[in-house]
Amino acid sequence: MEATGLTMSSYIELLNPQTKTGKLLQDGEVIAEYKVEQCDSCSKWTKLDAFGYTNGQGGEKLIWLCGGCR
Repeated sequence: MEATGLTMSSYIELLNPQTKTGKLLQDGEVIAEYKVEQCDSCSKWTKLDAFGYTNGQGGEKLIWLCGGCR
């Protein structure tokens, strides 16, 4: 079979909503692990960052928004 010039990416991102973790793999080897969260606006699962939280008057965390929804 002749190669068509198409190649697969060597990077794969695995997200586990049950444990709220993400893993970045390069050629099958884990190169990064991080926490993920579901955006309260668009429902997309993405890497968690503290800037996405909207805090209440008492400082409690009310909702979390991804970068696209902020």
